[in-house]
Amino acid sequence: MDIESFLKDLGPAEDAPKYSLKSVDSIEEDVRQALLKLIARSSKSSGQLRTLLLEKEFPVQLVDQMIDRFIEVGLIDDLALAKDFTEVAVSRKSKAKSVIARELRAKNFPQEAIDAAISEIDSETELEVAKKLAKSRYRQLQKLEPEVRTRRLSSYLMRKGYSSSVVWAAVRHASGEVAY
Repeated sequence: MDIESFLKDLGPAEDAPKYSLKSVDSIEEDVRQALLKLIARSSKSSGQLRTLLLEKEFPVQLVDQMIDRFIEVGLIDDLALAKDFTEVAVSRKSKAKSVIARELRAKNFPQEAIDAAISEIDSETELEVAKKLAKSRYRQLQKLEPEVRTRRLSSYLMRKGYSSSVVWAAVRHASGEVAY
């Protein structure tokens, strides 16, 4: 039996790789184009990009190589993106440090980027943001009984992720009492 007839008898292999050797360059270009398209749409962490590319069934090694290359040339910057996300979360959304860290982890940011981004939030900044948020919310609750107002305001701040000491300092501040 010659090799050609043997290969014909074998038929197509079911567990054969999806891509052939001759198409590696085209696959690499497909990964590059998909990555560029994802980056152009919106800012994403390297972890999010990796997940999205793997969902498209690209080979893991090519995806990792391409992401590493994009990081190397500066097209993907997890640290800058995490810092921007943190700044917006604090200034516009008045979120606490713990909530921001949890959201960054959910977006598959590397731990180093998360640590660097939230390290810029000190306890004084967090307290001032909580006080400002408590004041604005306190005005909305003016018509309620004092106990109900305090309970709702503290619950609201706790849902935002603030610690109990920050919550009670902000509640006292908003209600007109002197905070420590």
